[in-house]
Amino acid sequence: MTSELQKGAESFLQNEITSALVGYEVRHSQAEMMGACSEVIEKGGILIVEAGTGTGKTFAYLIPAVLSGKKVIVSTRTKNLQEQLVGKDLKFLASLKDFDYALAKGRSNYLCLRRLHAFTPTRREEVSDYEVLMEWATETEAGDFEDFHQRNSTLLERVCSDSDACRKSKCQYYRQCFYYRARAKWDDAQILVVNHALFSINALMPDDAKILPEADVFIVDEAHALDSVLSSQIGITLSVRRFESIMNRLLKLEERGVYRGLLAKSPTLFPVIESLRSEMGLFWIRVKEGLKDQEIINDSFTLMELMQDLAESTTSCIDTIKASILGLFQEDEEIELKAAVTKLHMFAFDMETFAHGMEGFVRWPELEDKKIALRMIPIYPRDFVTANIVPAYETIILTSATLSVNKDFSLITDTLGLAGAKTRTLPSPFDIQKQVRIEIKRGINLLGNGEGIGKLAKVILDEAAKKEGGILVLFTSRHVMDNTWDLVFEDLMQMGLFPMKQGGDLANKTMLEVMRDTTKGIILGVDSFWEGVDIRGNSLKTLVITKLPFLLPTEPIVVAREEVLRKSGRNPFYEYMLPAAVLKFKQGFGRLIRSKDDEGRVIICDERIQTQRYGQRFLESIF
Repeated sequence: MTSELQKGAESFLQNEITSALVGYEVRHSQAEMMGACSEVIEKGGILIVEAGTGTGKTFAYLIPAVLSGKKVIVSTRTKNLQEQLVGKDLKFLASLKDFDYALAKGRSNYLCLRRLHAFTPTRREEVSDYEVLMEWATETEAGDFEDFHQRNSTLLERVCSDSDACRKSKCQYYRQCFYYRARAKWDDAQILVVNHALFSINALMPDDAKILPEADVFIVDEAHALDSVLSSQIGITLSVRRFESIMNRLLKLEERGVYRGLLAKSPTLFPVIESLRSEMGLFWIRVKEGLKDQEIINDSFTLMELMQDLAESTTSCIDTIKASILGLFQEDEEIELKAAVTKLHMFAFDMETFAHGMEGFVRWPELEDKKIALRMIPIYPRDFVTANIVPAYETIILTSATLSVNKDFSLITDTLGLAGAKTRTLPSPFDIQKQVRIEIKRGINLLGNGEGIGKLAKVILDEAAKKEGGILVLFTSRHVMDNTWDLVFEDLMQMGLFPMKQGGDLANKTMLEVMRDTTKGIILGVDSFWEGVDIRGNSLKTLVITKLPFLLPTEPIVVAREEVLRKSGRNPFYEYMLPAAVLKFKQGFGRLIRSKDDEGRVIICDERIQTQRYGQRFLESIF
């Protein structure tokens, strides 16, 4: 039986939308998704919808969400989709029906007027930046650093809104506060757009400290990414960078032998701070010497006692600071000092937690030339989801173009603990079999001694020589990408083409803009280019998938999840590794055809798609 909301949504789509957008075609899959979203918004429950490229899924969930009159939070992973929702889709819908909407950002994106006016430049290079920032502060309406043309200024972290340095309603600038004015708009908005990270942080907070308003409906777009973002936010990261950032705020010895920082006028504390810094420095040396990169830390953690001692030393340092500075600082300095001490206390707490470990979590080190970090995340975020997210909303909708493997949603429902959810699979309205030609290359082994990379380079150069349009080459390894780049770059330049590489001279966003403006662009990219890339027409005619995108079997989270499955008598390859690879493959494959007029070729340089029995799963997933 068709609900009232579904009838209203269908009428709105058929009449208002088609009248306002000349040539707009309602797609069957879009109407079907809108009906399913209408039903679950009206009746409550959890719905997982896989909607193929071109379905028009944003209108399919936004129209019933708006017409329902309920408070709705929409979460996305990427900034691009946020900008599309707020700057295009919601703006357009609001021109047809009156409702309020807003975009929520983390508070560090906003200027804090108290911190700005309390800040005193101490270096010559800070003076000019500060003057520009002060001028901008008098002009800006939102105080959003997105609108500040010098976003790379090092001053921003010193003057941004910070929960640990906030006086809330006691602040003299409270009524002018950009962050709290934004929060008021979030409260008033019927539709609030956030990103997965901000939503995850909010879900971690107790009810009396939450930053997002309560809502009836929670819609997750780009839901395939919710797992990784949730796990990252729930977990702990202890790094040299995090510790030094806090310590430098307190006290930093500069090249000229001058101490700067909040405690620079308290020489009696210099030995205390430097002692903790040295102790922590020795700890990081022990981490690098005693642990292996990406190797899981088990219960018999050799550095556990040392970490506990360090946590105690940190707490002792905090107590000494508090006892020594009582009443010696002006109000603004005291606020900043308390904020830094709070962050140091949290670091000590996280060290203690990491040292003991937690049931259902996995720990490992990340050791690189310029990076040392200790990570701990939940093996699965499902307990957190069922305890902290599901009870908070009447309705939850998860959607993406890649959520199932041949209509099997087990991977996402197991990971997020949503076994009882309703599921729908809606195919793309595009005729993929007619619009795409697939070619499979054999004999390219990228795990070998470099011969395979040479063969891959030849495939890329042969395709480029045809000059049929833009080319996107997707890699699973940065090392292979870099080596391939070295082999093809000069030849591509001599052909009069414009080769670009992720991590090169251009930012990802700039590379995509260049690609859209030419038919001679060639991008070599890794992980982030497997999704979120929308290039149409001759600007992208050929997609090269260098290798089937299986998860790295040595990654700690992969090892931990495989172990859980193995212990429960399940098959880790067929229930985890293969489905995850197929979903990633679908994401990459979906970069090529973005409209009904697009045509192109997909070249797969991994013969396992034909020679291995499981290879058929990949091909079945795209047709």
